[in-house]
Amino acid sequence: MKITRRQHVVPWYAASRLLLILLALNTLPYFNRRAITGDVELYHQWITQSFDHGAYPLDDQKWQYPPGAAGPLLLPHWLPGSYFVLFFLMCLAADAAVFGLVLRAARRADPRKPSPAGPWLWTLGVAAIGPMAYGRYDLVVTAVAVAALTVTPRSKRATAVARGVLIGVGTFVKLWPAALLFGAPKRTNGRLLVGAAAAAAILPTLLLQLFFPGVLSFLTNQKSRGIQVESVFATPFLVGKWFGWSGTVGITNFGAYEYSGPGVAAAGKAALVMTAVGFGVLLLIRWRAAALGGFPFPAMLADVAFAAVLVAVVTSRVLSPQYLVWLLGVAAVCLTRRDTLMRRPAWLVLGAVSVTQLIFPLFYHSLRGGQIYSGLILLGRNGLLVAAAVLAVRALWQATGTSGLLLQQDPGTVRLGQDVGAPLDGEVLGGGAEDRPEPLVHRVGRTGRRRADRLVEGD
Repeated sequence: MKITRRQHVVPWYAASRLLLILLALNTLPYFNRRAITGDVELYHQWITQSFDHGAYPLDDQKWQYPPGAAGPLLLPHWLPGSYFVLFFLMCLAADAAVFGLVLRAARRADPRKPSPAGPWLWTLGVAAIGPMAYGRYDLVVTAVAVAALTVTPRSKRATAVARGVLIGVGTFVKLWPAALLFGAPKRTNGRLLVGAAAAAAILPTLLLQLFFPGVLSFLTNQKSRGIQVESVFATPFLVGKWFGWSGTVGITNFGAYEYSGPGVAAAGKAALVMTAVGFGVLLLIRWRAAALGGFPFPAMLADVAFAAVLVAVVTSRVLSPQYLVWLLGVAAVCLTRRDTLMRRPAWLVLGAVSVTQLIFPLFYHSLRGGQIYSGLILLGRNGLLVAAAVLAVRALWQATGTSGLLLQQDPGTVRLGQDVGAPLDGEVLGGGAEDRPEPLVHRVGRTGRRRADRLVEGD
């Protein structure tokens, strides 16, 4: 039986989420309960010791979030009932919101035959992360980011403002949604989107700074972070432990296990440099696209956003399981359109996510101890993420090169009709997309797309 229609994924989604919420609520036993509840206990501690007394937990170095993070942390506290139960239910609601938004985006992209790839990737990816996904507030932020990528009011101006506000709110709650701005359109709508995002993020932050001086201390805490054992830049030290490297692993005041020893400080600086280089390449891609009059295919807000979040994750000094939730949400939006250039990177991310629970919490103790078998799993996971990031940036680079220009000029190129359901998609970084259909780019990753499609659409 071919899985070709979106409704076939719904029962699988419902069954997997029922299992996850039962595990989170401890109705069904999970092999490491602490992996689910650890962060929620910390959130509750901040509430009882700080927020309930009219203050932020600024004295705790584990507080590493923008001031808007107080919103999703406090919401379950303001409702009657158990904080833990309500927190898990809030995350379940955010999970369902992402799934619904992805289904809707796929239907609007192709009403006759919606792509099932995006809903399936979200369904399988969060299930692979396990009930830990409900023990962090990242699902709430991801729901806001996915809404920013999929909301489509009637006009382009309204779409730009709505998406900008959502990106700003997401940034106010957790910084990573700011990466979505790399795919913002140019000219009037782009200025509206960026302006709305800046206003939604900066104005409430400044207001809170007046009433709660020091709420920007999370920036200092982030700057002081070291190399966490799961990050890509921990790889030399992970392998070095097998060959006698003299460094150690220990838990820090930030609540994470980090390496210390020869070369670690240099690796931390290298990570910051590579983040700057990666974002610089994305800015160069924007400039190349603008020189061509715009990207030669639609849906670029999601595609560029996915590449930007990948760059941020693989060059980060910290790579916790919840970071993968961000990637899954944006990747699912990309896959709602069959013409996305992010198909292969998206499926590579799903492959990386599939071993999440093996790394943490199952083999985390042995990983910290330098065991080879758990280290090889982590190396494979991080290798897939790096490959996905390279392929994503490469696809954008190729699409904004000479071949992209030729595709725009070639009258024989297969064309897409204008997507009236996504007002901004056709004009990202360019002008006049509303006046002409966009070409469909087939050349980047054609074989990989067909193989990935067969995973969800074949027999």
